[in-house]
Amino acid sequence: MIKESSELKRLAQSAKNRLKKGYWQGATAEESIPSPTETELGYAAEEELYAVVREMLSADECVIDPIGRLIDQNRFRAMTFAEQNRYVLELAKVYARLKDRYYREKSRRKTQ
Repeated sequence: MIKESSELKRLAQSAKNRLKKGYWQGATAEESIPSPTETELGYAAEEELYAVVREMLSADECVIDPIGRLIDQNRFRAMTFAEQNRYVLELAKVYARLKDRYYREKSRRKTQ
């Protein structure tokens, strides 16, 4: 059985590797404290998206535009072209993660 590593473990390992390689030596305070960008999602926003993903995947219809259904249209229209591209790519990563979560939870329910 492949052991799944959590997001927190992955981030911690990444930080540990940066420290080992001396990444932060000589860095200014602004560089050493990562600031959240507009596309980073918080827990509440990700749970809202998960509810949408769960509805899409549990429905009997074939969804051909899952990312399009997740996009916040008002926010999307206010972005520049480059920001739109970053936003869509971030949503694609989030969708893939949430889809995997949905199928893991679904398989656990079947085995119980």
